[in-house]
Amino acid sequence: LMALQIAKYMGAGLVIGTSTNAERRAKLKEFGADLALDSRDANWVEDARAATGGKGVDLIVDQISGYVANANMQAAAVLGRIVNVGRLGGMKGEFDFDLHALKRIDYIGVTFRTRSAQEVREIVRLMQADLMGGVESGALGLPIDRIYPFAEADAAFAHMRANAHFGKIVLTL
Repeated sequence: LMALQIAKYMGAGLVIGTSTNAERRAKLKEFGADLALDSRDANWVEDARAATGGKGVDLIVDQISGYVANANMQAAAVLGRIVNVGRLGGMKGEFDFDLHALKRIDYIGVTFRTRSAQEVREIVRLMQADLMGGVESGALGLPIDRIYPFAEADAAFAHMRANAHFGKIVLTL
Protein backbone atom coordinates (compact mmCIF):
# COMPACT_ATOMS: atom_id res chain seq x y z
CA LEU A 1 0.00 0.00 0.00
CA MET A 2 2.77 2.42 0.86
CA ALA A 3 4.61 1.68 -2.39
CA LEU A 4 1.48 2.62 -4.37
CA GLN A 5 1.19 5.90 -2.50
CA ILE A 6 4.90 6.70 -2.79
CA ALA A 7 4.81 6.02 -6.53
CA LYS A 8 1.96 8.50 -7.00
CA TYR A 9 3.51 11.02 -4.61
CA MET A 10 6.83 10.89 -6.49
CA GLY A 11 5.11 11.43 -9.84
CA ALA A 12 4.74 7.98 -11.40
CA GLY A 13 2.35 7.95 -14.33
CA LEU A 14 0.63 4.57 -14.30
CA VAL A 15 0.62 2.69 -11.00
CA ILE A 16 -0.47 -0.96 -11.04
CA GLY A 17 -1.26 -2.90 -7.88
CA THR A 18 -1.95 -6.60 -7.46
CA SER A 19 -3.91 -8.73 -5.03
CA THR A 20 -5.48 -12.15 -5.24
CA ASN A 21 -8.51 -10.82 -3.32
CA ALA A 22 -11.19 -8.90 -5.27
CA GLU A 23 -12.21 -6.80 -2.27
CA ARG A 24 -8.60 -5.75 -1.69
CA ARG A 25 -8.09 -4.96 -5.38
CA ALA A 26 -10.99 -2.51 -5.17
CA LYS A 27 -9.36 -0.83 -2.17
CA LEU A 28 -5.97 -0.51 -3.93
CA LYS A 29 -7.35 2.34 -6.02
CA GLU A 30 -7.93 4.32 -2.82
CA PHE A 31 -4.18 4.10 -2.20
CA GLY A 32 -2.89 5.18 -5.60
CA ALA A 33 -3.35 2.25 -7.99
CA ASP A 34 -4.65 3.22 -11.41
CA LEU A 35 -5.14 -0.45 -12.24
CA ALA A 36 -5.51 -3.41 -9.87
CA LEU A 37 -4.78 -6.89 -11.21
CA ASP A 38 -5.20 -10.40 -9.81
CA SER A 39 -1.71 -11.91 -9.81
CA ARG A 40 -3.22 -15.42 -9.85
CA ASP A 41 -5.08 -14.65 -13.08
CA ALA A 42 -3.25 -16.31 -15.97
CA ASN A 43 -3.54 -13.08 -17.99
CA TRP A 44 -2.16 -10.60 -15.44
CA VAL A 45 1.18 -10.25 -17.24
CA GLU A 46 -0.54 -9.54 -20.56
CA ASP A 47 -2.90 -7.10 -18.82
CA ALA A 48 0.03 -5.23 -17.26
CA ARG A 49 1.88 -5.08 -20.57
CA ALA A 50 -1.28 -3.91 -22.38
CA ALA A 51 -1.77 -1.15 -19.79
CA THR A 52 1.74 0.10 -20.59
CA GLY A 53 1.14 0.09 -24.34
CA GLY A 54 3.13 -3.13 -24.70
CA LYS A 55 6.29 -1.65 -23.17
CA GLY A 56 6.11 -3.42 -19.84
CA VAL A 57 6.42 -2.16 -16.29
CA ASP A 58 9.38 0.07 -15.41
CA LEU A 59 9.49 -0.74 -11.69
CA ILE A 60 8.04 -3.71 -9.84
CA VAL A 61 8.07 -3.76 -6.04
CA ASP A 62 7.81 -7.49 -5.34
CA GLN A 63 6.61 -8.70 -1.96
CA ILE A 64 5.86 -12.25 -3.15
CA SER A 65 8.94 -13.60 -5.00
CA GLY A 66 9.11 -17.39 -5.23
CA TYR A 67 6.57 -18.53 -7.78
CA VAL A 68 6.04 -15.04 -9.33
CA ALA A 69 9.70 -14.24 -10.14
CA ASN A 70 9.48 -15.22 -13.81
CA ALA A 71 6.04 -13.66 -14.31
CA ASN A 72 7.42 -10.42 -12.87
CA MET A 73 10.24 -10.49 -15.41
CA GLN A 74 7.74 -11.14 -18.20
CA ALA A 75 5.73 -8.10 -17.06
CA ALA A 76 8.83 -5.91 -16.76
CA ALA A 77 10.01 -3.55 -19.46
CA VAL A 78 13.38 -3.87 -21.12
CA LEU A 79 15.76 -2.20 -18.65
CA GLY A 80 13.05 -2.48 -15.98
CA ARG A 81 13.77 -2.87 -12.30
CA ILE A 82 12.40 -5.41 -9.88
CA VAL A 83 12.91 -4.67 -6.20
CA ASN A 84 12.46 -7.74 -4.03
CA VAL A 85 11.21 -6.57 -0.63
CA GLY A 86 9.46 -9.74 0.55
CA ARG A 87 9.32 -13.46 0.08
CA LEU A 88 5.72 -14.30 0.94
CA GLY A 89 5.61 -16.77 -1.97
CA GLY A 90 8.69 -18.64 -0.83
CA MET A 91 12.41 -18.20 -0.42
CA LYS A 92 13.20 -20.09 -3.61
CA GLY A 93 11.71 -20.38 -7.05
CA GLU A 94 12.53 -20.86 -10.70
CA PHE A 95 14.44 -18.01 -12.30
CA ASP A 96 14.63 -17.61 -16.08
CA PHE A 97 18.17 -16.32 -16.48
CA ASP A 98 17.75 -15.95 -20.23
CA LEU A 99 14.69 -13.71 -19.85
CA HIS A 100 16.56 -11.72 -17.20
CA ALA A 101 19.47 -11.19 -19.58
CA LEU A 102 17.32 -10.49 -22.66
CA LYS A 103 15.44 -7.74 -20.85
CA ARG A 104 18.54 -6.49 -18.99
CA ILE A 105 16.46 -6.23 -15.83
CA ASP A 106 17.96 -4.88 -12.61
CA TYR A 107 16.81 -7.37 -9.96
CA ILE A 108 17.48 -5.80 -6.58
CA GLY A 109 17.19 -7.51 -3.21
CA VAL A 110 16.37 -5.41 -0.15
CA THR A 111 16.70 -6.16 3.54
CA PHE A 112 17.65 -4.21 6.62
CA ARG A 113 19.14 -7.27 8.35
CA THR A 114 22.56 -6.76 6.76
CA ARG A 115 22.72 -2.95 6.81
CA SER A 116 24.94 -1.05 9.20
CA ALA A 117 23.50 1.57 11.54
CA GLN A 118 25.11 4.23 9.33
CA GLU A 119 23.36 2.85 6.23
CA VAL A 120 20.01 2.82 8.03
CA ARG A 121 20.50 6.42 9.19
CA GLU A 122 21.26 7.51 5.62
CA ILE A 123 18.17 5.72 4.28
CA VAL A 124 16.03 7.40 6.93
CA ARG A 125 17.55 10.79 6.07
CA LEU A 126 16.82 10.33 2.36
CA MET A 127 13.32 9.03 3.07
CA GLN A 128 12.57 12.03 5.25
CA ALA A 129 13.84 14.42 2.58
CA ASP A 130 11.71 12.80 -0.13
CA LEU A 131 8.59 11.76 1.76
CA MET A 132 8.09 13.65 5.01
CA GLY A 133 6.02 16.32 3.28
CA GLY A 134 3.64 13.60 2.13
CA VAL A 135 3.42 12.11 5.62
CA GLU A 136 2.77 15.53 7.16
CA SER A 137 0.13 16.42 4.56
CA GLY A 138 -1.63 13.07 4.91
CA ALA A 139 -0.89 12.06 1.31
CA LEU A 140 1.12 9.10 2.64
CA GLY A 141 -0.23 6.84 5.34
CA LEU A 142 -1.34 3.33 6.04
CA PRO A 143 -4.74 2.16 7.23
CA ILE A 144 -4.95 0.42 10.57
CA ASP A 145 -6.92 -2.78 10.14
CA ARG A 146 -7.28 -3.73 13.81
CA ILE A 147 -5.91 -2.82 17.21
CA TYR A 148 -5.35 -5.60 19.75
CA PRO A 149 -4.26 -5.35 23.38
CA PHE A 150 -0.92 -7.07 23.90
CA ALA A 151 -2.67 -9.81 25.89
CA GLU A 152 -4.43 -10.79 22.63
CA ALA A 153 -1.24 -11.06 20.58
CA ASP A 154 -2.14 -14.64 19.62
CA ALA A 155 -5.40 -13.42 18.07
CA ALA A 156 -3.51 -10.67 16.22
CA PHE A 157 -1.06 -13.20 14.79
CA ALA A 158 -3.92 -15.51 13.81
CA HIS A 159 -5.59 -12.61 11.99
CA MET A 160 -2.33 -11.89 10.19
CA ARG A 161 -1.67 -15.55 9.32
CA ALA A 162 -5.19 -15.82 7.92
CA ASN A 163 -4.27 -12.95 5.58
CA ALA A 164 -7.55 -11.34 6.61
CA HIS A 165 -6.17 -7.85 7.17
CA PHE A 166 -5.91 -4.80 4.95
CA GLY A 167 -3.36 -2.46 6.44
CA LYS A 168 -1.53 -2.63 9.73
CA ILE A 169 -2.30 -4.69 12.80
CA VAL A 170 -1.39 -2.83 15.99
CA LEU A 171 -0.61 -4.27 19.41
CA THR A 172 -1.05 -1.92 22.37
CA LEU A 173 0.65 -2.17 25.75
